[in-house]
Amino acid sequence: MSYNKFTNKYSVLTITSLFIGINLLAALALSHVRIDLTENKLNTLSKGTHNILESLETPVTLKYYVATEAMEAAPGLTGYAKQVESLLDEYQLLSKGQLKVEKINPLPFSEEEDDAVSAGLQGVLAGQGETLYFGLVAQANGPRQVISFFQPEREQFLEYDLSQLIYNVTHPEKKIVGVLSSLPLQGSFIPGQGMGSPVMLFEQLRSQFSVKHLPTSDLTIPKDIDILMVVNPHGLGEQALYAVDQYVLQGGQTMVFADPLSEDESQSFGQPNTETPAADDLLAQWGVRLRKDKLVGDPNLALQVSYRDAFNRMQTVRYLPWLSLGKQQYNTDEILVNQLGNINLASAGSIEQVEGISSTFVPLITSTSKAGLIEKAQVASNVDPGRLLTQFKPSNNPLVLAARVKGTFNTAFPDGPPEEPKKETETAPDGETDSEELKPKHISQGTQLANLIIIADSDLLQDRFWVQVNNFFGQQLVVPKAANLDLVTNALEILGGSPDLISVRSRGTYNRPFELVAEIQQNAEMQYRAKEQALRQKLEETEQKLNELQHQRQDASSAQLTAEQQQEVDKFVQEKVNTRKKLRDVRYDLRADIDDLEKTLKIVNIGLVPFMIFVGAFIGWVIRRQREREF
Repeated sequence: MSYNKFTNKYSVLTITSLFIGINLLAALALSHVRIDLTENKLNTLSKGTHNILESLETPVTLKYYVATEAMEAAPGLTGYAKQVESLLDEYQLLSKGQLKVEKINPLPFSEEEDDAVSAGLQGVLAGQGETLYFGLVAQANGPRQVISFFQPEREQFLEYDLSQLIYNVTHPEKKIVGVLSSLPLQGSFIPGQGMGSPVMLFEQLRSQFSVKHLPTSDLTIPKDIDILMVVNPHGLGEQALYAVDQYVLQGGQTMVFADPLSEDESQSFGQPNTETPAADDLLAQWGVRLRKDKLVGDPNLALQVSYRDAFNRMQTVRYLPWLSLGKQQYNTDEILVNQLGNINLASAGSIEQVEGISSTFVPLITSTSKAGLIEKAQVASNVDPGRLLTQFKPSNNPLVLAARVKGTFNTAFPDGPPEEPKKETETAPDGETDSEELKPKHISQGTQLANLIIIADSDLLQDRFWVQVNNFFGQQLVVPKAANLDLVTNALEILGGSPDLISVRSRGTYNRPFELVAEIQQNAEMQYRAKEQALRQKLEETEQKLNELQHQRQDASSAQLTAEQQQEVDKFVQEKVNTRKKLRDVRYDLRADIDDLEKTLKIVNIGLVPFMIFVGAFIGWVIRRQREREF
């Protein structure tokens, strides 16, 4: 054996040993080390989760139920189950021993299955009659919290769901949110449709807050209310507005949805209720002015809608008052909004700071500079989206849609509380009537700093603008399509003083759409629609021409076509054939462009890595050859 062969033999053994040793060492010592190469750091836990886990003062037990045999019959969930398990391991690692994760396989007819059922887990039939359990139970010292079934549709909210579960189980006391609204948020009777459902957003808030709907006839806000939500204040009476005024003057934390036009109010009552001017005075004392007669329209943010035009044709256009706002419209310095996803608003107004009022006014959400103001009367009546678009004039200035306001304010009721409706005299147990001394003392000037978050829209609370609710084996499956709930929850957490969950929420999505493919499809679709519209118009014109010819005939009742009619029909048929051919060409070109793009992407995905390895090996070979020649 030559020296070179001996050396090469032991070199290979050494490299193999190092390779195995490094892998074993990495598996044992670096199991918690991860490199996240996703664009939005989707696999990296947020700072809020770190804070929640590192601040755990009481031990928390997480029981992760996953029926492994039944899971094999649901291959679409196996990857998600591994993702949940991996995330739970990371949570346990960061908790410094305060979090214990137990993985349980609830076999049929076992005690574990009984425990899963009694805890509230949702069993789903899978495969050959096996029941699939895929949920989580968290328990500390207080009541347990449960995720009954990990829904794949909520994959992007997985970290938030887990962090919220742990936060709630370690903070069983919930902040109390008082809701003062002129809108039927708890459901109302709709003629012909029966009783409506409660607004889902408030049902979702109950998982984190204690929500109380307050009467609108009282002059005071109950003392146990931590945060006050005021919805559509212009529809409230003076008694309710006075209660809000006095609450804010005492430093009450308040969120206000002031809307120039409530679409829900118009839908529920047929027309808007009488507005209370005192609402404008109240806003003015806070240093805020709402344009009540105008709505914000923005062609860059407008949602697309379909409608029938004056000729009964379906049209798809951008409806200016319905807005979908993204990160570019958020104040990036404000934690309340800087991590939010898209928010949908409907018939929102514009707010601005009132001069001469000493308060802090910080815009949170603004429109683009292409936005403009639309007369409310144009939208309140039978609106034509197409005409609205053609008549629109931009203001060339961004408009403020939501703002944070802070200050010490004066009352909007300098003459004291408004007169209460006459009630039957109540007799006290000692035989005396209620005296004025029992009423709260009127406050004219605030003595404590108040924080307010004001949004110039109330329709964002309605289900149709942010959520899709499906039925899942008798349970409601709530799938958000916009971050409206996140906006409200963030605001309540900021006002309530628990901001850790904010940085966890709305981490982005794993969904990475092929934007170029979508653009090609959109362009081709527009061409196709234009051809289609042209064909329909030609059909209508031809039918009208045939009718005119029919009326001009003396024997109009005859079904036999005249030579002129036959000529028109033949002409139309030929044009129809030609147009259909053009439609097929457009579709063929659309499919061809997408196929070419897909082929290019496949070649890059499949061939790029081998090509890079080949280039690296070639460069190494050249360097080695060069060194051998030098020696």
